[in-house]
Amino acid sequence: MRVTIENEILSVELESYGAEIKSVKNRESGTEYMWSADPAYWGKTAPILFPFIGKLKDGQYMSGGQVYPMDKHGFAQRIEYAVAGQEKDRIVFELRDTEETRKKYPFSFRLEVEYALSGNKIRETWRVHNEDEKEMFFSIGAHPAFACPLRKEEGTRVGQKIRLSRSECGGAGRAISGETGSMISRRLDADGLLTEELLDVELDDGCITITEHLFDGDALIFENAPFDTAALLDRNGRETVRISCAAPVWGIWSNPDSGASYVCLEPWYGISGSETDDGQAENYPFTNRTAPGEVWERSLEMCFPAGSQL
Repeated sequence: MRVTIENEILSVELESYGAEIKSVKNRESGTEYMWSADPAYWGKTAPILFPFIGKLKDGQYMSGGQVYPMDKHGFAQRIEYAVAGQEKDRIVFELRDTEETRKKYPFSFRLEVEYALSGNKIRETWRVHNEDEKEMFFSIGAHPAFACPLRKEEGTRVGQKIRLSRSECGGAGRAISGETGSMISRRLDADGLLTEELLDVELDDGCITITEHLFDGDALIFENAPFDTAALLDRNGRETVRISCAAPVWGIWSNPDSGASYVCLEPWYGISGSETDDGQAENYPFTNRTAPGEVWERSLEMCFPAGSQL
């Protein structure tokens, strides 16, 4: 089911299957900020990653002495959500455990995903309710794909930039820079698992320049990220979208084919599995824990320039 929320600046279309943003448009200019979900490259727009992020070793994990299968990025993107509340500029989707989810994830839970508009911003909030009688372990993250370049006449994404900054999750922030002019990214193997290999990612005044081969090795993954804000810049240095979140891990990804006109800026509370994992749910790095009856809540903010600023 498609639903729309809007305010004086933005019109946002969402899909209840997966609680996924499908379109963000500036109402004045008609500018579309999200990726078109062309299946030739990647047929998603902004899936919710829960209760795991990335792939797990052998596609499985253990909890309470039992082995459970788990698909890449979990199952929350592949389920119909209920609409728990809706206003003109706000909507709350709700996902509850079922007999089918418990075959893969042995916990009673309720996941709320809220989208609220304020000016040219969208605040996305996750609330994970532990409705079980035991401690619950999970990861959760965002995977929004933004149009890059924003304007078709700019050709491909090559030459656009990704600016990383620390803003304490608010404004454009102060650009980060490393002593060596680079940051360290984790590498994934051919099966999508973390390796011990590291990649130096070059920074120029806090920016990563998108090259022809930037995503040849899959996603860039930054652990204990020294930034909380990532923005896409066009070739003139103008910001086309900005996302802020205090997540400890960030992924930056696109299809390696530079004809794919999108870049995903992904704050994660969790990380992909590796060959060295012991498979225990509670032992995955950056795993979150909630006690019975507790609610775990985090938010991110997406900011889209007004039409006159583009």
